Amino acid sequence: MQLGLQEHYNELLQLLRDNHTCWDQEVLNFYPDSIDRPPQDWLEALSTLTLDQLWLLDSKQDFSQISHDKMRRCFERLEELTSITHKKASIDPQYNEADAFFGVRGKKRYEIATLAPILKEFKQHFNFKRLIDIGGGQGHLGRVVSKHFGIETISLDRDPHLLSLGKKNVNRLQHRTLPNGAASISFKELYIKDGDVLPDCFDENSFILGLHTCGDLSCHLMDYANQARSNGLLSFGCCYHKMSLDSHGHAKNGPSDLPLNHHALTLATRGHRSESREAFDLKLQVKRHRYALHLFHFHERNIRRFYPMGETKAKEYTGPFSDYALSRLEAYQIPATARELEDFYQQEWVIQLYKKMICANLIRWQFGRAIELLILLDRALKLERQGFQVEINTYFDELQSPRNIGILARQ
Repeated sequence: MQLGLQEHYNELLQLLRDNHTCWDQEVLNFYPDSIDRPPQDWLEALSTLTLDQLWLLDSKQDFSQISHDKMRRCFERLEELTSITHKKASIDPQYNEADAFFGVRGKKRYEIATLAPILKEFKQHFNFKRLIDIGGGQGHLGRVVSKHFGIETISLDRDPHLLSLGKKNVNRLQHRTLPNGAASISFKELYIKDGDVLPDCFDENSFILGLHTCGDLSCHLMDYANQARSNGLLSFGCCYHKMSLDSHGHAKNGPSDLPLNHHALTLATRGHRSESREAFDLKLQVKRHRYALHLFHFHERNIRRFYPMGETKAKEYTGPFSDYALSRLEAYQIPATARELEDFYQQEWVIQLYKKMICANLIRWQFGRAIELLILLDRALKLERQGFQVEINTYFDELQSPRNIGILARQ
């Protein structure tokens, strides 16, 4: 039985509250306190599992190998509450893909091909006049839905360079015959921020699309849709770690029932589910190097502050630890030798600490999707209070496009 938005929100909120010590501190940033936050018997239960069993846990394929009943039930309930109805188009459109996807590759091409026929159905059912594509960049999606799906589109972006490239792409394709029913696309520069006057293009005939609305942008679009009494809104949240924070360090536009700090918002942003065993093994190796470097700072150099080391290429994590660590230590003027680093890396107590930190993170990562969904349910309930009919669905395969939950709001 599918839960209503409020009931869904309430159950998810309670589960997150009851288990807040499992996810409220980033493991590396708050070491050593962070590894004492999760229930210690949960950590002990995970430490008995094989790598294959841990991968099945991390990929959320199988929790049956978890011997601790409360932890297993918690993870199973998290999976139940974050399993959302998937939206698919009922039509199978035929169009010239070489023309439609000129200059489009990878994930973006997949998202457009999946979403365009759904937008066509929305236009048929909701009878809006134009689609407003927020953060449209070069207008790849707008070009496809206008030319091949007959939806008049305005592609908005704050970057004039991307808009210029989008116009050039449209001009390059002018020599090709327009399909029957093709509509127009236009480009407009617009930087959306809190408190702005409502732009003219937002009105009752407009359907607003925010395919990837970073930070607070989703909230601004909700305000625009409400002010203009727009025909509808489809919003996909992302980059929650870019949400503005209040004086207490909590998301200004986040759920008031569960204040979320930057670390919780970052957890909601990242897709931690390992697609394959190989991806899981690489993730463990990355953490092995990063954790060992921080432990070296903390225990060998008595450095208590956290030093961000940033991301790097995968091959740097698969080579010797000293190769990875030396350049980063030099950047912070922390002296060390390759031999000293390699000896430290192999010490048994370091290995055991790394394993405990990994288990703490494996627990924490289970809550990321739940925090994201709570943020989106909170937004959906705000739209309901404004008089919209609202539903939440997934529109993309999570492994191909992790931020795949869309809020559909209709007058």
